[in-house]
Amino acid sequence: MEKNRADVVICESKYVLSSEKSEERIKEIARYVDDELRATSRALNVNPNYKAAVLTALNITEKLMDNTDMILKLQTENYQLDNDVKHYIQLWEQTKKQVTDLKEKMSNEVDRQSQSNEDQKKLQEKLTEMENAYFDLQMENVNLKNELKSIKRMNSEDEF
Repeated sequence: MEKNRADVVICESKYVLSSEKSEERIKEIARYVDDELRATSRALNVNPNYKAAVLTALNITEKLMDNTDMILKLQTENYQLDNDVKHYIQLWEQTKKQVTDLKEKMSNEVDRQSQSNEDQKKLQEKLTEMENAYFDLQMENVNLKNELKSIKRMNSEDEF
């Protein structure tokens, strides 16, 4: 990759820095170091010097290490969240399948019940037909009994 160069000023000293980063990024990094070095110098109440530079380097390193720890923590949390998401997606898929199965069972039960109702209607109609036929047979039986009585009477009258 090609190296970029940037002219920067840190604590009133000029530097030419070279990096694979863009010129704007190099300048941004230099400004950050300059700001940190000036802040450390103000805190020590001295002009920027070797001691201030070392303390600034320690402060920047502490921030870097804190950020690295934070990145590791976030990566661990991200890994756990990914696993949780996979788990919940799996539960979702299982639940979706259960709902589909239950809908199918319900539909089958509705069909079975509908068939049962139709069978019940047919049986009810058959029962009504049989009751009507039974009533007709009873009526015919009464008529036959009456006719038989009538014949018996006629026979008994003829005998006299």
